[in-house]
Amino acid sequence: MKRNINYLVLLLIIVTPIFAQLVVPLDARLRGGRIHFQGGRYEKALEQFTLALKDFPANAEARFWKAMALEKLGNFNEAAANFDTTYSIAPEWIEKTQKDPMFQYTAANAFLKAGQILEKVGNTRSAIIFYSRATFIDITNPQVFVYLAQAFSTIDSIAGIRSVAENLLKFDSLNPQVPILLGKFYFKKQNWDSSLTYYERSIRIFDNSQAQAKKRLGMELKFDDAKTETVASALIEKFDTKAIESYINDSLKAKSKFPQIAKIANELYLTNALLSSSYFYYGSSAIQKANSIKVESLQRKYLNTAGEYFTRVIQFNLYDYDASFNLGLTKYRSGNDAVADSIFRSIASKSMISIKAISDSISNKLISMITTENMVNGYFEITGPIVNNLDKELAKNTFYTGFWYLYFSSLKNSKTTPSAADKDKISVSGLDPSAIEELFLFLGATETSLKKYDDAIKVFNTVIELNPKNLDAYRNLAVCYREKGDQQKSYEIFQQYEKLKKEQK
Repeated sequence: MKRNINYLVLLLIIVTPIFAQLVVPLDARLRGGRIHFQGGRYEKALEQFTLALKDFPANAEARFWKAMALEKLGNFNEAAANFDTTYSIAPEWIEKTQKDPMFQYTAANAFLKAGQILEKVGNTRSAIIFYSRATFIDITNPQVFVYLAQAFSTIDSIAGIRSVAENLLKFDSLNPQVPILLGKFYFKKQNWDSSLTYYERSIRIFDNSQAQAKKRLGMELKFDDAKTETVASALIEKFDTKAIESYINDSLKAKSKFPQIAKIANELYLTNALLSSSYFYYGSSAIQKANSIKVESLQRKYLNTAGEYFTRVIQFNLYDYDASFNLGLTKYRSGNDAVADSIFRSIASKSMISIKAISDSISNKLISMITTENMVNGYFEITGPIVNNLDKELAKNTFYTGFWYLYFSSLKNSKTTPSAADKDKISVSGLDPSAIEELFLFLGATETSLKKYDDAIKVFNTVIELNPKNLDAYRNLAVCYREKGDQQKSYEIFQQYEKLKKEQK
């Protein structure tokens, strides 16, 4: 009996390694992975395709399906990398992808999303590679061409922008994105006349697209033009899936027509955004055209045109900072100082929000973030969970460019951290320090032109508190005191200006 047990142990020792080396057939792995994929069990599918690649690392089909599963799981960077490898080792999979709508959409979306992720972290050149892959896989999708053109614009690649426009023209000459891309191309080339021509063309296209969408909306709801206009504006404003569904079902009582109206709402939102963008770039081109002309009357003509288009952008979005600032700039350049002053003051009041005006829970938290270490700068970027609270409370009613800053310049020389009694000396803003400096310099300049010297002096001192090395602020401050008749003060400040100027050389 003992000998039989020993024999069994010996048999197990010999047999176990043989079974450990068995490999599941590739077809079985692929078939099992595809079954999981089709059933929506993407993690299980990924597991099968990963195991298949472990045993057969050069198999293109296993790598392709691994990429498909990764895309469904939202791992876009790794999905794009696996699609890329598949096409490198087995070019025939490019044609297979292009012929299958599901394959085509999934691969193109992986490349597109991976490109967006790379752009967000500042890796624009790598993003361009993925965007280019997306256009190659799905040449009929204009969205990827737009992202590709924007990326080329970021790195100032004029040739890249033009190549995108030309490729788009090949398969869809009537695509409304074409004039936008060509407008960007000529803007980068500093050919202002051509830039204006193409942006004007894009405006006509999107105006017509929006009018047609509103017409279809009116027909679906059987509303007159006035009511259709109101509903269209509401749909654009509520561009959020749940908000639109609630509005269509509850407010419009049109639940049975939800798919048709939701589709129109999406079109209205997109054309609205593209119209706003075209208006802005048309206005920007007009400013540059004015800068290139020496004849004063023509300068004023183009500046006035620019102002009209920036005003249209603001009608779309009251808190569009770039459009508002440029509108003020056109008025200042045109000699309309009173209007410019009003615009810049309005921007400032809606950009620097006293923390006294916000809830105590948030303002007290902001004060607690000021330490002896960060006080010396007079400002810092706000980070952490409180950002979400600021977004909810302030973002819709202030000029906001995506980041929040806390400003307390007048306290930066204090020997103690601030308390609740100092709230009136602390502001929160959606503009970074360079934008605040620029805004206040122009505000001070308009008030100087209007001979509101005391107001201008306060503004320029605010700039100096924020940035003690701002030469423009010192120079303009000296001018204000000179115009007030205080020659001694003007001389002292001008000496400070000269000293700083030498230090910065």
